[in-house]
Amino acid sequence: MSAKVGKGMKGLNAGVSGNPTLLDEVKGCAGALVGMVDALEGSRKNQKIVLRMGASDDLLTIQCAWGVAVGDCVAVAPAGSVVGDTAVNDPVLLDEVQLGWENGAANAAVRLNPFDLLPGDSVPMERPERKKAARAVDAMGNEIEEETLESLYVTKPKLTKEEKAAAKAEKAKQKAIKNGTWVEPEEKAEAGELEPASKKQIKEAQKNAKKRREAGEDEIGTDDELEAAGLCR
Repeated sequence: MSAKVGKGMKGLNAGVSGNPTLLDEVKGCAGALVGMVDALEGSRKNQKIVLRMGASDDLLTIQCAWGVAVGDCVAVAPAGSVVGDTAVNDPVLLDEVQLGWENGAANAAVRLNPFDLLPGDSVPMERPERKKAARAVDAMGNEIEEETLESLYVTKPKLTKEEKAAAKAEKAKQKAIKNGTWVEPEEKAEAGELEPASKKQIKEAQKNAKKRREAGEDEIGTDDELEAAGLCR
């Protein structure tokens, strides 16, 4: 880059009729184009970048130490473009600050791959929106509605303790089946058969039997209470 094309700082522009006041500093690049890195030559410190600017034979070579890779789409100021208030004689890569993008990063190539831009396209003066993924269509050509980003943050229903236990048991079962170690559990006692009572259930039965005896049912014992509940010692 070389010659200044006009006063780009705040103040009077001497030499122009009326000496108008320039209120804003000149920003951005007029004439910036998209170039795709076609090849890299030399070392990183003295690297030559071969860019494809559109057609396969429309190539441009730039010397720059900024890290890029083959296939990257980058912003290029070709000869004849203007960066800020400076005319470009030799083509250069541009960073986001030179493009005039808000909150842009300096001293790094602008990778344009995420945007809907192709080699040879003009680089917009403002940061473009990222390109949208192609929507899937059904046999009739209708767009298939996909889950939106918001759906990723939808709170899942909270499982109860029983549901968590069941899910854990099913997961363990599937793992055991896969490893060949699954053994079917014994079937529960049929109706009319008594199941062994736990210590807690026996204590509860003893407590209930005592209350009933105190109420006048002298013949009631712990085993009666257990049997009434379908249990045994």
